[in-house]
Amino acid sequence: MKRSNENENDFISENNEKKRKIIDENELIKKFLCSNFYIDKTLLIKDFIEDKSSIIRVITPSGYGKTVNLNMFRYFFEMNYKDENNNENKKFFENLNIAKETKDGESYIDLYQGKFPVVYINFDDIYLKKSFDETIENFKRFVQKLYSYYGNIKNENLSDYEKEMIKKFKNCKANIYDLKVSIGILCNWLYNTFKKKIILLIDNYDSLILNSLNTPFFNDLYSFHQNLLTNIFKKKRYIFKSFITDIDYLLQNGFIEKSIPKLLEFEMLKKEYINNNRDIIWTLFIKFGYLIVDNNELKIKNKEIKEFFKIKFSYWKDNLYNNSKYSEIIDLFIKNYDEEKIQEFLENSINKKNYSRNENLNKWYALIYSLLNYLDRLNNNCDNNNNSNSNNSNESNKKNNQFNPDLSKIFYITINIVTEEDEIKEGCIQALDDNEKFLFNGKELKNIYDKIIKFGISICGKKCAVIYEINYGNKFKRKEMATKVYSGENYDDLYEKGYYFIDKTRMINKLIKEGNAVYLITRPRRFGKSLNLKMIQKFFEKRTKGDSKGNDVFDGLEVSKDRKNMREFHKYPVIYLNFNDNESKTYESAIMYLKSKISSQFKYQREKIDFKKLDTSDQEVWNKIENEEEDMNKLNESIHFLCQCLIEEKFYKRKCIVLIDEYDKILINSFENGYYEMFIGIVRSFFSNIFKGNEYLYFGIITGCLGLELKTFYSGLNNIHEHTLLSDHLFYDCYGFTESELKKNLSHFEIPLEEENKIQKEYNGYSCGYGNRMIKNLYNPYSIMKFISNNKNKKDDHLFKNYWFNSESDTVLNKIIKENEFSFKKDFLSLLYGNVIIVEIKEILTLKKNYLKDEVWTVLLHSGYITLSDKEGYKQNIKEMDDQIIKLLLGESKLNENDVNEDLIKKYKNNQLNKHLYNNMYYIKIPNNEIFNCFIAKLKESLKNEIKDNNYLNNFINGLFNKDIDTINSNLNDYLTCLSQYHLFANEKDYENVYQVLLMQIFIFCKIYGLSAEENSGSGRYDFGFPNRNKEKEYILIEVKTCKSENCDDNLLHKECENAINQIIEKKYKMKHEKNGYSTFINYGIAFWKKTCRIEMKINDNEIEGPSKKL
Repeated sequence: MKRSNENENDFISENNEKKRKIIDENELIKKFLCSNFYIDKTLLIKDFIEDKSSIIRVITPSGYGKTVNLNMFRYFFEMNYKDENNNENKKFFENLNIAKETKDGESYIDLYQGKFPVVYINFDDIYLKKSFDETIENFKRFVQKLYSYYGNIKNENLSDYEKEMIKKFKNCKANIYDLKVSIGILCNWLYNTFKKKIILLIDNYDSLILNSLNTPFFNDLYSFHQNLLTNIFKKKRYIFKSFITDIDYLLQNGFIEKSIPKLLEFEMLKKEYINNNRDIIWTLFIKFGYLIVDNNELKIKNKEIKEFFKIKFSYWKDNLYNNSKYSEIIDLFIKNYDEEKIQEFLENSINKKNYSRNENLNKWYALIYSLLNYLDRLNNNCDNNNNSNSNNSNESNKKNNQFNPDLSKIFYITINIVTEEDEIKEGCIQALDDNEKFLFNGKELKNIYDKIIKFGISICGKKCAVIYEINYGNKFKRKEMATKVYSGENYDDLYEKGYYFIDKTRMINKLIKEGNAVYLITRPRRFGKSLNLKMIQKFFEKRTKGDSKGNDVFDGLEVSKDRKNMREFHKYPVIYLNFNDNESKTYESAIMYLKSKISSQFKYQREKIDFKKLDTSDQEVWNKIENEEEDMNKLNESIHFLCQCLIEEKFYKRKCIVLIDEYDKILINSFENGYYEMFIGIVRSFFSNIFKGNEYLYFGIITGCLGLELKTFYSGLNNIHEHTLLSDHLFYDCYGFTESELKKNLSHFEIPLEEENKIQKEYNGYSCGYGNRMIKNLYNPYSIMKFISNNKNKKDDHLFKNYWFNSESDTVLNKIIKENEFSFKKDFLSLLYGNVIIVEIKEILTLKKNYLKDEVWTVLLHSGYITLSDKEGYKQNIKEMDDQIIKLLLGESKLNENDVNEDLIKKYKNNQLNKHLYNNMYYIKIPNNEIFNCFIAKLKESLKNEIKDNNYLNNFINGLFNKDIDTINSNLNDYLTCLSQYHLFANEKDYENVYQVLLMQIFIFCKIYGLSAEENSGSGRYDFGFPNRNKEKEYILIEVKTCKSENCDDNLLHKECENAINQIIEKKYKMKHEKNGYSTFINYGIAFWKKTCRIEMKINDNEIEGPSKKL
């Protein structure tokens, strides 16, 4: 590059004690913008861009414009690091020659100006001191100043090593070894942050060496200088060489772009030279007339030669396939994507002989190049297998085409050369990040192939590492799912049998993002806990040798949309334990059960490793555990020991994942069978050994229904994350169906969306989290899938059933309802009536025989029988709450029609609306009709043991509808006789209103349609009213009285009944319902005294009718 009319100052070292003049950058800008002084050389920018070389070296005498030109490049290319869209330097070039140049219809300024990170280094800025150490100190300050220029740029995407190094450079704390990689790390930093190639401008690169020629430390400085430059250009951070099957590409596309070396001497034709310099093959193909050069593209000369290539190349690959060594490694590439085995094969192959560094590098290229050529065999086989007319078509694939889509696959390998072994892993990541758009020979591979399995291979000397990821083409689309409904808990069933399912793989995204932790996740039964754990296992677990089953399961699902997620696919050892089937009745049988479960896991893992590689002592321990012969200490430490064996012996290069399902089942079972105190120590030690201080653990997940005292199992463990219905900011949408997921289900199975309102009432209403983080309207997934199974493709007459309630027995709920007399709790009755109430819920639950009230609510919440509400729902509920319920909650026996009692209700509502929640206080409600029906059934069942004839309630209700006054009286009195004194009079202040509670309970239990309580009508409010289901136009009105006398008899009860009926007539309670078309009114007066009652009836204007027998 030549430059005129510009002077540069020669470097004068401080050894000569001459003052150094520094050129100001602003002066340079002014100079090349000055029309009277500056000669427009901006077309050099075009030459620089169009030059195909990745490194350009310019050698001219001092004063020929090198520095000014480099600054011109800098101001043209450099981006605005704070705001990439604000290009401040564009104005400097708008009237210069470069502004007139275009490429593919766009100007060079629009294409390239301000688009790149730029690193500018002028070695003239480094003072040469009296000693090597002092000069290095100057270089250290030079690097510090260089890094400060980029000081505000984030470094989130760098490795911990690089972040630490950047910190050293900024603080001037680096040593000489650090300084050798300082420029390379800076380039990596910029590349990782902006994902753009770096433009590196080095000015006066040789001045430091030239000025030190006559110093005693020349050799040291020269060595340092060489290492510095080598680390910049050998690192390949911003210059990658990507490899793909060249002959295949040539045959498939008819052309390929290649650099063609010149044939200069006879030695270049020798076999050894060709093996180490494979690009010379392309030169020979041209020389011998097989290929021609056309517009920088290599093309096959004619059809005859193309057929010749096909035959010869196919023959070569067949021979390669017959080589068992290559056959095995290819299986690891195309079936297992087995990084560890591929690495082992490559390193073993390269280490058989001693090579020089350059020879060694060529050997890597030659070995991997050979493997790449062989991969075409896979593509051809895949094409045949996916061809419906092929004889090789697989029946199992036909049955399971949901998970074996007709994909066009390609394997893509990028090699990255690094200089230090501790950079190998990061080198793989850099290789994977290279060429994200998969541009190759002018084509974007994502527009051609559906699936690209990309391997990043990083090489340092005779060591390498391999990481793969899966990318999907721009037109890839997962095949339509089947119409088979699944409500089970095994993810393998979805894959093997082709069921329809809702994509919950977002949970995998979150686990990858969060990294190392232990998660306790509690949800009600049948909410997808086991299914999600199996999904996690399916994704993360490394396959056994030759097993490609499941490679396509996650194609097109949410987790696959981020290619970085697929770097974790099938890479980890996964240990999975499920305690759901535990039915142990004794401590001894529980220990045998635990041993059996652990033994099964050891047998499973043995099949996946080379067992003989373990030490003899470890083999002995392993065999004892597998044969269930271990003592208690080994039992407690068994899973930790398994993790240690899998990782220390390098069967896996990634740490273990431990999944434990239904952890609380073994604890609840031990409690119910009386050996909890003996067993809890074993469980505590077992869990502690797995999750506390386990250096071989990547992450762990523990699931169950109840949030038992798990933290006490391993005191001191501070990385456990609890995710419950009370608080879950991470997995809140991973369990249960959201509204949008429900719509997908209904649409897929052609169930009209008009049914959504009915489905909401039956199965919706669950919430997760609290406050601003609450997610509402979650559907019970088991009930939804069962409903769809019974109703798919039906347009109407859909069947609604209590699917979840009937899925399995619940002894815990039965015990709670029975022992806590829920049938007679006012707040529980209010809950059944559809209200939102405030209760205390404990975060930690301890298993015990008798639960306190707040502990009962905790069990019900985690078991799925109640759910959380919020302040908004609570306030709306208070505004709409029936006055009769308010009366019951207040403890008032009656609400008269005067203003004082109206004010009392308003005061109650205002107090409730202004109520503040304190610690552990929550709003709760019954989520839906299915759970309401479940409670009614459970409550009825809890009364069976006390009531001789469980038809009392049904007979009482039927008597009301049939106007059978004797049946009504006898059955209600018999029912009262069965109830204990505790039921009716546990609290004296409730004595007056307990009978209203009792009747409300009965009406709710018996699902009285159209029930109204404390309804305004006429000039007052009646107690209860509802239509007669046996006859149209008839309406039942009920007024309740209690006898206040100490010695109440039948006559006094009769008077109270008459008073009640007369009140119905006088207050004209029928008025509201007359307007609604009812013509016949059955008026009941019910009088209570202790465990006795009397009911009388008056129909319209007829006489009052009482029971035929004296009570």
